[in-house]
Amino acid sequence: MKNIYFVQADVSACSGTKNSYLPYTAGILIASAWTSQIVRDNFCFKGFLFLREDVKKVVERLEDPAYIGFSNYCWSTEYNKSLAAAVKEKFPDCVINFGGHNVPDNFSFLEDYPYIDVLSHGEGEETITALLEAIALGTEFEEVNNISFRKADGSFVRTPTKLQTTLDYPSPYLEGWFDDIIAEHPEITFNAILETSRGCPNQCAYCDWGLLKSKTRLFPIERIRKEIRWMSDNKIAFVWGADANFGMFKRDIEIAKELAAVKKQTGYPERMRMNYAKNNFETVFEIVKIFKECEFDRIGATLSFQSLSPVVLENIGRKNTSLDFYKNLLTKYNTENMKTYSELILGLPGETYESFIRGIGVLFEIGQHFVFAVYGCILLPNSLMGQKDYIEKHGIKSVKSEIVRFHADAGEFAIPEYNDLIVETNTLSREMWVRATAFYYMTMAFHGNGLLRAFGIYLFYEKNIPYEKFYDAAIDYFENNPELNISRLYYDVKRHADELSRGIETGKMVFDRCEDVVWDDHEYVVLHVLEDTDKFYDEMLPFLSSFNIEKDIFEDLLSYQRNILRKPSDTEKTVSLNYDIHTFLKNIYVNVVNPLEKKKHTLIMRDTNVYDNWRDFGKFVIWYGRMGWSSYKDDVKEI
Repeated sequence: MKNIYFVQADVSACSGTKNSYLPYTAGILIASAWTSQIVRDNFCFKGFLFLREDVKKVVERLEDPAYIGFSNYCWSTEYNKSLAAAVKEKFPDCVINFGGHNVPDNFSFLEDYPYIDVLSHGEGEETITALLEAIALGTEFEEVNNISFRKADGSFVRTPTKLQTTLDYPSPYLEGWFDDIIAEHPEITFNAILETSRGCPNQCAYCDWGLLKSKTRLFPIERIRKEIRWMSDNKIAFVWGADANFGMFKRDIEIAKELAAVKKQTGYPERMRMNYAKNNFETVFEIVKIFKECEFDRIGATLSFQSLSPVVLENIGRKNTSLDFYKNLLTKYNTENMKTYSELILGLPGETYESFIRGIGVLFEIGQHFVFAVYGCILLPNSLMGQKDYIEKHGIKSVKSEIVRFHADAGEFAIPEYNDLIVETNTLSREMWVRATAFYYMTMAFHGNGLLRAFGIYLFYEKNIPYEKFYDAAIDYFENNPELNISRLYYDVKRHADELSRGIETGKMVFDRCEDVVWDDHEYVVLHVLEDTDKFYDEMLPFLSSFNIEKDIFEDLLSYQRNILRKPSDTEKTVSLNYDIHTFLKNIYVNVVNPLEKKKHTLIMRDTNVYDNWRDFGKFVIWYGRMGWSSYKDDVKEI
């Protein structure tokens, strides 16, 4: 019997970890392979390697491996390379097989890494089964579809591509493949992947679903129900939905109801995150409402744009629904107090600095004031954007950027992982990429996290000043006044972006009062501002005054902004105002535009969930309260 292992090293699961994903990809591969009598008769499965343990220690405990399969994503490839090299050195006859999204559909990994014997391309259930059968029988690898391999003479062979057409594969959860892991690691809180469908009808250039050209297929609904029950019974804390478009099918409502039902019954899974369908808005709305009722999803529905530039959308093969439709949809969600999440991507071909910041301004104009994000554009090796001719056409330049684990302790991985980050195109210089990155982070702090949101909204509706012009002017103010504390924070963010753009390993953004925790850049700014809000608003006075707001309105806006923010140990504030700013803003949040009303009144602003220390405040308000939804005191009453 030949010993085999599967490696799926979770980025969050280092030695001594408290949380880890179960190795779903590796699990479904071995579960599928085990349906083969040839595989069962010839191999002994020795286990999953799912923790990022010291490579030497892992190799020492391997038992004469004949085959090891490595699942590669951007967050695990470097670790896999180190482990595979060490395995090959000690066990030269072991077949090393790399597969997964981060394995290019060419020979490059075989050329660059001589310790790799076989590459698997595309989906793996049928490929891995056939490969293991070939190893067992001693037959030629040429008969196995969807692989590249190194022959004895050093040449490379790419076998024919054959798409998988079914999803009738055994479940690693239900077949018991993870039972030993859970039993052997009572100290770990486990997360899990739920896959109800596979494939995507969209052909977005930045995504590697498109080149797979596989139709969307559905896993059997009864299997999904049983997997959900299994996750509940095994106290899975967090479930990540692997579907590209959850909510595309009406049956997804029933799946959502099943998830909500088990959470209500057992408390597990505790939380859920889905990638929602881009166009089936009614079904997604119903699903998000189901999840909201049981507090299942912190972020809510995904209303993503990636870009709001027609030029960019054409370049990436994407078409967005009309802005009026999105505005009405956001109004519907916000009226129901249901969260939505929007995202843009920086670095897409055709984007300029002006079109990028205009896109953020448009998000605010249609009502997305809270939960939004900008992601750097990553060159995925199996995406259309990752292909040589596309890169040359659009003047794409990228750098290797270390993946940072936000909200973890600042201690680095012994083996860091990297993304291939786009930092320049024909239409966006590296310098403007840096400014765009800094613009986003500062806007996220000022608007999403609410430090200047009242001013931004007032100036847009009462003074016709576009949001992006207001926040871009703030950046000019910082650059013209570098001695200010807020300017120093801005320069920390800009320096970080500049280092990223040049592929330099950067220092982590930490806030001393939260000990050694790593924060995203906008969170870093917010935490430092909240440490001394009086100083922040005093420093911003010259800038805010430059917009010539009437004195009594200006003073009310400033008083409202100072006191509505949540801070550690800050339970209640009483504010006397001459204008009804709170009602004005509440109406704007649901896209109801009424002029600011003059009304002398007093507000009591209470925080109903006060944290008395910075670490918990950072975790539950700045991180869990994602992107500003929880930045303001939540109980505001007029007296």
